Parts: sequence; structure tokens; C-alpha cells
Amino acid sequence: MRKRVLSILMVLALILVSGCQLSPDSNTEPSAETGNPAEGKESSTLTDGKYTAFAQGRNGKITVDVSIASDKITAVEVVEHSETAIISDPAFERVPKNIVEYQSLQMDAISGATFTRNAIISATADAIKQAGGDASEWKNREGQHSETGETIEKTADVIIVGGGGAGLAAAVSAIDQGASVILIEKTSALGGNTLLSGGVLNAADPEWQANAAADTGEAEELKNWMDMDVDSFPEEYRETFITLQGQIKEYLAGSKDYLFDSTELHIIQTYYYGARTGLDGSKIYGNFELVKSLAENGLPTVNWLTEKGIEWQANVSEPVGAMWRRGHTPTMPKGREYTIKLGKAILDSGNEYMTETAAKSLIVEDGKVVGVEAEQSNGTKVVLRANKGVILATGGYGSNTAMVQEYNNYWDNIPDNSKTTNASGSTGDGIIMAVAAGADLTGMGFVQMMPVSDTKTGDLFTGLIPRYASSYIFVNKEGRRFVDEGAERDALSKAAFEQTDGTFYMIADADIAEEAKWLTDPEVEVENGRAYKADTLEELAKLINVDPATLAEEMEKYNSYVDSGTDPEFGKASFLQKVDTAPYYATPRSPAIHHTMGGLVIDADTHVLTEDGSIITGLYAAGEVTGGVHAGNRLGGNAIADIMVNGRIAGANAANGK
Repeated sequence: MRKRVLSILMVLALILVSGCQLSPDSNTEPSAETGNPAEGKESSTLTDGKYTAFAQGRNGKITVDVSIASDKITAVEVVEHSETAIISDPAFERVPKNIVEYQSLQMDAISGATFTRNAIISATADAIKQAGGDASEWKNREGQHSETGETIEKTADVIIVGGGGAGLAAAVSAIDQGASVILIEKTSALGGNTLLSGGVLNAADPEWQANAAADTGEAEELKNWMDMDVDSFPEEYRETFITLQGQIKEYLAGSKDYLFDSTELHIIQTYYYGARTGLDGSKIYGNFELVKSLAENGLPTVNWLTEKGIEWQANVSEPVGAMWRRGHTPTMPKGREYTIKLGKAILDSGNEYMTETAAKSLIVEDGKVVGVEAEQSNGTKVVLRANKGVILATGGYGSNTAMVQEYNNYWDNIPDNSKTTNASGSTGDGIIMAVAAGADLTGMGFVQMMPVSDTKTGDLFTGLIPRYASSYIFVNKEGRRFVDEGAERDALSKAAFEQTDGTFYMIADADIAEEAKWLTDPEVEVENGRAYKADTLEELAKLINVDPATLAEEMEKYNSYVDSGTDPEFGKASFLQKVDTAPYYATPRSPAIHHTMGGLVIDADTHVLTEDGSIITGLYAAGEVTGGVHAGNRLGGNAIADIMVNGRIAGANAANGK
């Protein structure tokens, strides 16, 4: 496996240099040649005034006001946008400032904010044209360029590579143990994929969940577990399954009017829905010790995060493909609250993080990992040495299509132009560095598609994304339902790929749209062209070019299934509400690369292991850079649980040299 990783180093190097996501819809870099304008060429005289222009960013239109006086740009103000907070902030802070300071549209790239940066530059170029100027001349003017500095050398107890949720949790956990910490992040902002996620953390919390009413169909689903043979489970899972059956039996004998859950159910569902068979016939399922650790440490980690200032919504969530309601959701949208509060905790403790600093290799001495060599975006070398340990929290490889294709052992085809929900930093860096140091890999052939991604960008949170998987209805371009909307993510994606153009519509009514506002405002999505709205289903059908009678018939059937609690067509087990309240909405969706289940082999203490099972001294890993937990398919809500649980474990163990 290590040879396969090394075979794509050239592709990865190109990605690291660009600092942007591989996507067919990526904005191209604004043309900018270094140096001064051609000799003798006069700049166009600009007409004074304030000009409004816009360009397409990552998530939608970015509107910019540009003030011009005496042939100079005196101010660039972003007045409206729908970009992801924190990720886009460096571009909003630096690009307008640099345009005014250097009177040029030429400047350094901003790692991880390429779409936003380019949109601001493009909008400003349009404003220059409106003022009668030559935008190409402004792009050729010598602008801001950072110079390489002297090598930076620092030492801390724990060095953490990656500033997403796993890295942040690891840093704060290590600090809790009294360790000094330096965290490096290759993009321009903390957050990574955590910031782009829904932020939902799966953790069985029966006392809390008992306050939630049972949904139609949940008791029947529990009965299905009672009918299963314990011998059909791997030996290491059987004792847990027997305990679960006893818990379910006791629950079913009672009132059944509240939401049941247990750590054992979480373990068994993570195993069962993650077990898969590869294209080559090989079978994979979750490592019992890792799955057990995930489930048992879920609630303690929720409590730990609460101590760190994370506030939670009162309701129990169930994201797409979660298979059960056990999600704890922060009050801020997406993963913003984890990023802001854990990042602040690092600085408040007197420790530090360095952005736009990409790790290049591990420093290994006498068989022990003792540090990291890195490079900042301006070429400055960075050498960080660790007194106690190095933690890899670099995420997966969902933004490295070549790597996904290289290992794929599940999907019939991974196109070169595959879209991804991932942050630009998810290119497999940590995996490649650790393999070079002797690490083993597992599950690399299994990549999860997110079925409900934006058809143009691959982004997850556009359109209408409800909190509960049971809320929405999928219809294809012919207006027909085609799948159990509460199924596993790979099942949903495979069903979607079988539809015309691999595209379908999520249908919502006013109640579902209102509930979806915790992530996206439906009215804004309609304005941005990512959702459609109508007062009747028939009118909605016309907007999405679907036969009105067919769509109305499908919704009528679906509502009857909600009434009866059974779905004779697709076997949907859990229903939340009908679709019968105007106005109605539709948003086009298609699958995109979402989560890479494979990665470094670790033990339950997050030590990175070699092929013979030996511990690589001084090296720990947490989050999507690792494999073994999710096997062939991840439950929705288990990623945040994974990064927070194992990030916390890694930080404590590295700090204590355990």
C-alpha cells in the first residue's frame, strides 16, 4: 500500500502548490503577469465615484462596492456574500486592503480561500471597467508579493498537524494536561472539513433522548434487531449485541412512547451499517475496539465540549444517513462553534497556531517521531520539534481525486471531474508523511459519497438541508420517488447515480423549509438559484420540468405512508411529517465525494501502527486521516464524534507520553 501512496506524490504536490480544491467549477486564477505595465503604456483615466459589482464565489454571489477618486481605488467593501464564515474571512480581510494599498489586482494566493479571493478581484475588475479603466492593466501592475523569510525553529511538548476539529480537540486536550502546544494548518484559516460539516455529534444519551417522543416506525426498526441471529455477527461484537437485545426487549415491553438509545445500539449500528464488500470481493467492517471507544466516549466528550463553552440545541438531530436520532448539534450553524471556541482556547492558554503552514515531512530520530518540517505559503521553512509527541490530524483525501481513484475498491467509476464537499486541505498529506515513516493503512478503497450535494459545486449546505433525515422526499427528474430517504449514504448515492443525469430533487414544504433554516435560509437559496419555490405542487413541478400530475400523485402516496407508518415501495421505517403545507420547495442534488473511510492504522489510544502492529513511538493520529472506525460506510454524525473523541484521546496521550 505504501507504494500506491508514493505513486501519487506528484499529483499531491501540484495540489499543495495551488492551495485550491480540484473541481471542474473552480474559478480560474485572475490573469496576472508579474512586473510593471509595458513601457510607455498609460493607465486609463478612471471616473470618480462608487461602483457596485459582483462575481461568483464558492457559495454564491459576492457583491462589492468599489470607491474611486483621482484615478485611484480608495476603498473596496464587500457588502453581501454567502461564503462560509472563517474560511473566507482571510480573503475578505486581506484582498480589499491589498488592492487599495498596492493599487493592483495582482497579489499572493490565499490558501483555502481561492474562490472568495478570485471573486473579490473579479468584481473589482468589473468596477474598474465601469469607471472607464482597463482592468487587464490593473492585473499586470506589480502588486503584493510576500518574500521568503529565515527558517523558523520552535519547540513545544506537542506538535499538531491540522487545524480541523480533530486537531483543535487534540490541542485543547493536551493543554488540559499541562502540555505546551503548537498547531499548524496549511490553509489560511482553522476549521477544515469540520467547518463545512453540519456539526452534528452522535452520542447515545438515553436520559436526554428520553425527553424526545418516539417517531413512527422506530419501534418496528428495533424489533428487526430482535429478529437477528447473534451468530451472524463477528465474535467480538456478539456480547454487545446480546446486551442490546436485552435492552430492546425491556423497552418494547414498556410504553414505547419515548426515543430509545444506548451505547450498545450505537456500537452495533456503526458496525452493521459500515460493513461492506469491495469490488474485489474483500469484506471490511469496523475495528471493535475503535468502534467501542467511539460510542463509549461520545457522551463524556459532549460533556467535555460543554465545559469548553460549546452550547447545544435542545432537540435530538438525525443527519442524512445517521440511521438513528442521537445527534447533538451546536447552536451555531455548521461546525463554526467548535472552530471558534476551541481555537480561542488555544490562544487564551498562551499557546499558538500557525496558518498557511503546510507540513512536508516528519522528523524521525532513532525510530521515534520527534517533530515536523513544514513550509509557509511564502516559502519560509519551519522546523518544529516535539518534546513528547506529534499528532496527525490532517483529514482525509477527498479533495485529491487522483488518490481516491488510485485506491477505489467500491464505486464502479470515480470520474476525473468528481465534485467534493471537502475543504481544499483534504489531500492526503498526513497519510503520505506517515507511510514514509513506516505507518500501515486500512480501508483505503472505501470512500463515501454525500448524496445531497450541490449539483454545481459539490457543497453540502446549499438548498434545503433539514435536521432530520426523515423529513424530506427525493424525486427523480421524472417526478418519482426512487429510494428510502432514510437509507445509508452509499445506498442513497448509488440509487441517485441510477437516475437521469445522476441528479434528483429534494422536495420540502413550508414546515420542512422552516426547520432547515438552522443551516440555510430557503428564501436566500431561491434568490441564488439553488432552490425553487411555488405555492402549489403543480406549479413547483413546472419549475423543475416535472409532470405536475406525477409529482402530486407521488406526494399524495407519500403522505398516506406517513399516516400508516409503512412504506410498501421502499421500506422507509421512520417518518416525521407530511408534505402538505404551502409554499413548496425543490432543490437539485447529486452525489459528491464526502468522506474517505480509509487511512492510518491506529489503536484505541490513537498510536499510529506499522504493518506488524508495532507502535511508531511519538506519533499519534485522529480523525479522517485514520481508518478502522467507519469501515466501508460512515453513519451521519459519526465523523464529528470520531474527530472529537479521538482528538481528545490523542491530545491527552501525547501530552502524557502514553
